[in-house]
Amino acid sequence: MGTLSKIWNGFLNIFGLRKKSKYVKNYLNEANMRSAIFMSVVIFVLEIWLVLRQTHKYVVPQLADPNNTLNWFETIFSNTSLYFLMMSFGAAMLWYSIQYINKKKSVKRMVIPIVFAGLSLILCCLLPLEFKLGTINFANPDQAKVIRSLFRLLFYVAVVLFDAGIIFSSIYRYRGGRRASISSIMVISLFALVCLMFGVMVSYGDFISSTVYQNVVVGVDKNGNDIIKNVIANDDKNKEIICFLMFTIYIGCLLIWNPMISIGILGTLFLGFYFALDGATSLGKKVFPEGDQLNYITFFISIAMVAVSIYNQRISEANKDEELEELATKDKITGLLSFEYFTLQVREKIAEYKIERGNSVYLFINITNFKVYNDQKGFKKGNEFLKTVGQIISDVFNENSLITRQSDDHFVVFTINLKVQDKIFEVARRVEEQDPEIKPSIKVGAAEVYDPREDPHYAVEKARYAYAELKRMPTTKLILFYDDKMHDNYLMNQYIVTHIDEAIKNGYLKAYYQPVVWSKGRTLCGVEALARWIDPKYGFLSPSKFIPVLENNQLIYKLDKEILRIVCTDIRHNMDKGLPVLPVSINFSRADFGVIDIVEVVNEIVEQYQVPHELLHVEITESALTNEVDLLKNTINRLHAKGFATWLDDFGSGYSSFNVLKDFDFDVLKLDMAFLVGFNGNEKAKALIKSVISLADQIGMKTLCEGVETDEQAKFLEEASCGRLQGYLYGKPLSYDELLEKIQNGEYNIADEKIC
Repeated sequence: MGTLSKIWNGFLNIFGLRKKSKYVKNYLNEANMRSAIFMSVVIFVLEIWLVLRQTHKYVVPQLADPNNTLNWFETIFSNTSLYFLMMSFGAAMLWYSIQYINKKKSVKRMVIPIVFAGLSLILCCLLPLEFKLGTINFANPDQAKVIRSLFRLLFYVAVVLFDAGIIFSSIYRYRGGRRASISSIMVISLFALVCLMFGVMVSYGDFISSTVYQNVVVGVDKNGNDIIKNVIANDDKNKEIICFLMFTIYIGCLLIWNPMISIGILGTLFLGFYFALDGATSLGKKVFPEGDQLNYITFFISIAMVAVSIYNQRISEANKDEELEELATKDKITGLLSFEYFTLQVREKIAEYKIERGNSVYLFINITNFKVYNDQKGFKKGNEFLKTVGQIISDVFNENSLITRQSDDHFVVFTINLKVQDKIFEVARRVEEQDPEIKPSIKVGAAEVYDPREDPHYAVEKARYAYAELKRMPTTKLILFYDDKMHDNYLMNQYIVTHIDEAIKNGYLKAYYQPVVWSKGRTLCGVEALARWIDPKYGFLSPSKFIPVLENNQLIYKLDKEILRIVCTDIRHNMDKGLPVLPVSINFSRADFGVIDIVEVVNEIVEQYQVPHELLHVEITESALTNEVDLLKNTINRLHAKGFATWLDDFGSGYSSFNVLKDFDFDVLKLDMAFLVGFNGNEKAKALIKSVISLADQIGMKTLCEGVETDEQAKFLEEASCGRLQGYLYGKPLSYDELLEKIQNGEYNIADEKIC
């Protein structure tokens, strides 16, 4: 049963009886168009040569012959009309095929094939001359010549149908007709019909008009009389059967049809032409010898087999190309468009439909609670869920929309800006229904299209930016549209990302130093280095503007390395000049840990400037400790081994602060300024601060409290045994020169302790 099944499946494949995908159909159609370009060029060039040949061989001598009864136009027409007709026919098909393959729409590309098809129609209008000159004559007593006249008339009909098809299809494609591919199949079929009719007409006419018979002695009978037989005496001219064979090769082998269609077309054509030739007589004699009949049948079998073979070769190529295109154009998990292919399709759609300002929109869709879903259900179920969400989005947004999964649980939609919010609510409802317990949903950023020339990547980033803004907002809104204010912020973000290297190179980045004092005595015991960006275009940029942007784009390590280099330069300068030297703490972003080896970077720069390791303290924000715990532990241990102190920054800002104290070995605990918010009259805050300071002391950690702004706060912290204080009460961040000046004029007294 298995063997029979394989044989049956093989039969279905070979003869093209299996259903083909849309891609394979388009592939074969485009292959036919490429073949039509080649065939059209051959036809056009061949007809030019034939016109020149006919003119030289027949037209010129007949015009010079005084006995010629035809006028000059009739003389030219009778000898060259078919060739001019085929020339314009070939040109029309050539330009139509080029237009189809190129896919770019323009009035010029539409008009050129129409012009040549129109010229061909004009030549067809001269059909009455064929009757006048007797080229088409149904009253001829010679049956073969009547059939030839019928073939010639059918040829004209086929050309008219083809010209009409070219004109209709060119206009239809230009106007964006949905069934443009079907109209092109109609054109290629009519093209094949004209070629076949021309081959039949020329070959049949040649056969019945060029064969000459005469009586020939073929032997002697028993009485000594000659045996005379009427045989073909001159068959040199009737070789234009090659025209028929050439066009059947073209149609059967260059144009790709389903094998059953190919065999059907070729079989019907060959059989019909066979009977036409076999039944044709000239002067009462048959013109199709038996030897030629055998060759004819053999040729039909050969070309049919070749047509089947070529079809299967093309199908194999199409299937391979489809697999490769699937990989390049489809998302593996959801089956939606890949993001890069999506952007290409958007460009084509915008060009095709001439989208105007504001009537279309990009949507950046993020699934909320997807991480929870993935953690609880597992990776496989998570992928299935992404596929389901992709299908929901596809169902809700109509066929005029383009949809892709950009990455992770992020989907992007390009659609008409009509009832978008209603559709988003519907998607959210259906997504939430997938798991009533976890309740996954969506958040959407939207960016309307105001400039059709805008890069889709740029437009999607604007929609993503709107989503990021929505995510930060304490709201239940599902969708937020990108606006002018966001646009200004977005441009600033782009400026920061694209100019960070320039800022480093040209010295726009500065290290500002905020004083840190001992709580007892208020003497200066160190400084914290803070990044500042003084830009020639925008002036002083707030750290709140550029630090989050650099973190989100994994570029913060460039800033942190540059600040470290500046700090080491300043320390080295003071040491060389005999100026006061203070320990400096530098904060490294959590984003640095996944991009650079912080220990190697710090050690390399410090060694380059020969700065004592005890003068540099590495601050790590508490929020950084939630990721890659083992990596962070290893980093802290390596920093200690190199002689660098480590500080825990922003303690109390996270949700697992006491686990941090338990799991990580820091030298200094830096209390977040949030502890001091509402300090006055808040006994709970005071009690909590005392407890944390006491706990740190018990586990061997020193303490620092930032955000100190009043003497009352400073006095309380001193009494609570907090070792160090930092805040506006003791000075805002200062440039290197300002800090040095204040130290030199005595505004800051440096503590005796060398190490904080």
